[in-house]
Amino acid sequence: MDKFMETAKKMEQMSPEAKKQMMTKNRSMCICAKCPTYNSCMKEKNELLFCSTGKSACSVEMKACICPTCPVTAMMGLTHAYYCVKGSEKELRRM
Repeated sequence: MDKFMETAKKMEQMSPEAKKQMMTKNRSMCICAKCPTYNSCMKEKNELLFCSTGKSACSVEMKACICPTCPVTAMMGLTHAYYCVKGSEKELRRM
């Protein structure tokens, strides 16, 4: 089982409060707002952490992706990119 699968399994067993705390921690480490693809619509909607929350509700022009350099990627064992366009890691793994 890879790191992401282990983390996802642990999260399933967490209380709602513990999950909320983990998401808050991950959001604080998130670098989405520094990405060239991140746009004003995303900022207005306060969208971040697409690797967990999924696609943006905004129209997105793919410019460049910094997902692989995000601390959340390493911590969670993520393997994809362009989450704001393609969906969350779980969605991309069809979980």
